[in-house]
Amino acid sequence: MSRIFAHYDPETLERIATMTHSIPTDVLRYVRDAADLTQAALAKLIGTVPSVLSKLERAEEAEPEMAERYLSAIASDLAKEVQDYYGRTWLQERPPSFLHPDREDLWTINQALADLAAFAAENNDPILRGPIGLLEGELRTAEAYLRRRDHVIAWVGDIGVGKTTALTYAVGLLVGDGRSGRKPAFPVGSGRTTVCETAIRSAPTYGILVDALEDEEVLRLTRELVSSLVPGATGSGVSAEISRVLRNMSETKPESTLVGDEIISIDPIVEYFKGKLGIDEITDRLVAAMKLADRRERQIILPEGSEDGLTWVSTLVTKINNGLEKRFSVPRRITVLMPSAHLGADSQSLQVVDTRGVESVTQRPDLAEHSDDPRTLMVLCTKFADAPNTTVQRQLQESVESGSDAAEKCRQCILVLPRGDEALEMPGFDLPLPSRQQGYAIRRKDVQQALSQASLPQTSVYFFDARNDDPEKFWAQLRSQVASMRAVYGARGRAAAEGVANLRDNVDSVRAAQARKDVEQEMERILGQVADLPDIKRLAHQNLMDQMAIGHHSSIAASIVRRGEWNSFQFSHILGQGVRIDANLRTSPLALRIEHKLDDLEDKYQDLAAVVRSLQALRERLAERRQDFLAIARIIGRDAYGSLLDDADIWTKSASRYGQGSGYKRDVASMWRDWFETSPDAADTAKATSHRLQDAWTSSVIEPLLQTTRSESDGTD
Repeated sequence: MSRIFAHYDPETLERIATMTHSIPTDVLRYVRDAADLTQAALAKLIGTVPSVLSKLERAEEAEPEMAERYLSAIASDLAKEVQDYYGRTWLQERPPSFLHPDREDLWTINQALADLAAFAAENNDPILRGPIGLLEGELRTAEAYLRRRDHVIAWVGDIGVGKTTALTYAVGLLVGDGRSGRKPAFPVGSGRTTVCETAIRSAPTYGILVDALEDEEVLRLTRELVSSLVPGATGSGVSAEISRVLRNMSETKPESTLVGDEIISIDPIVEYFKGKLGIDEITDRLVAAMKLADRRERQIILPEGSEDGLTWVSTLVTKINNGLEKRFSVPRRITVLMPSAHLGADSQSLQVVDTRGVESVTQRPDLAEHSDDPRTLMVLCTKFADAPNTTVQRQLQESVESGSDAAEKCRQCILVLPRGDEALEMPGFDLPLPSRQQGYAIRRKDVQQALSQASLPQTSVYFFDARNDDPEKFWAQLRSQVASMRAVYGARGRAAAEGVANLRDNVDSVRAAQARKDVEQEMERILGQVADLPDIKRLAHQNLMDQMAIGHHSSIAASIVRRGEWNSFQFSHILGQGVRIDANLRTSPLALRIEHKLDDLEDKYQDLAAVVRSLQALRERLAERRQDFLAIARIIGRDAYGSLLDDADIWTKSASRYGQGSGYKRDVASMWRDWFETSPDAADTAKATSHRLQDAWTSSVIEPLLQTTRSESDGTD
């Protein structure tokens, strides 16, 4: 090795000697490209042949010795920076990549953790255990978030708003040629086109992954479809999308024929009934025709270079979405794999999710899961003319009512989807505007004003005209928003690192020790005062009434027929959300009292940086624990009210109202309100739910905060 590096200067040799980690080869290629060197030119500098470098760069990682030769031969400032970076001592065996967007924040956290571990080993004072544990928890939380580079971007919008079309144009999932024009590879239309949630992930080649329904679920849906076609049936059956898939799989699609001047539609399922077959017999025939045993495929990967990947994806997804691909059953979720520069730029790993279209009600389990996920950006889609539309405002309002931290953590944005010349032909202007960007600026101001008037949180507003705007600029905006999400945790890690430094600097401060004891006593006092929840502020069933008022009557009827189990209007989820809203109303004043106490303590000890940092970390812990409590509240509500409704007699009564003339939603809501207000079982459920919330508040918030703030000293002053 000495002969290889004989011509290097002492500074370079010292750097080479301290470089201890393997280096990902994409970092090496990045450095070579930045230096504008070809493999052949670099091979000559190293003293080898291009084929050796080609083999090296095809591997995932390069050993330290070879990486050192590679970077030292380039000898650029960037190469030296990379060498220095991989020469650092990390607590983890494998450091983050040099291309990691938050590598310096992670290095700051790494150093702080090392310093904190050394400090803890040197200081056995029990008084310091609380601050040490709190700061370590903050550092670990920030580190765990920042190390991962994957994020989900969930597109949410009304049926027919155009989000799927915009999404496919933005991602580049387009097929067609110059003669016919390019069109989305996904099935799109005016609404009710996609049967399930669809995701897009970056991959070296094209592929399709399908999360399919279990056979028992397919059987249940088929029975519901058949039952809805019984002569005189009042139920609404399955959704139009599911009906299309089941009929295609069972080859029972209605056919139309022209008899004279009249179009006659012949439905094979209805014809079965005319042949005196029962629901069970018809269901069995349809399921047998589906050949579910042959529909076990769950993924297909397209070999590289075999054919046009986008056309292949378009054909296969369309068939699966319509039940025409005999290898696949009814999809629950379709994931498309594709090469994409947009989803992997800026060292981020993004997955796009096209959620099912919203039909009035946004309180759905799938949307709640995305909204609560700290790694997911919710893109709330709206048409240009009515931005921000009712659904967007409702989503933001429900986020506030349920106590979500999505706004402050930058996890939601509004996407306005212009069409044609809407952005140029703005109302109130006699002549067309000179540019779409000017139209966007005017509409953005309108959106922000509408949010302000509705007392909704200010939210980032983006625009994307699928046929006129540059996708790269749009993706740069979304990636910047994701960077803002990550910056929240970067700032949290840096603050905790400063807390570690301040803790070390003030270890001998008697006042700081006394201050921590005072903080402990004050926090125990305030937590004792807020330990008991106040009475119910808002009954859970009021949320059900509110959602019935805005929900579509067919969705409400479909859910009632299924005893509340309908994805677009799930009774137990909506009631669970009602419990969460009540839990937020009952605990917001309590949390505010704790925060005011923290404010007082920060003012009292503002000259003690270590104590202030601990209080700030305690404030973050309070926010996190309360988020956990609110999530548990919704689960408690779903469980309690789901059990209540299992055997409730109200289902039959309310189901009979469907098809009996106008005023359906009003009458059904009245039935349900009366039932909740007069049923002893409903009253008992509300009382039991309140007791469970009290237990959850104690175990999820009060006890953890007490444990965090309680000093483990021997009790001497």
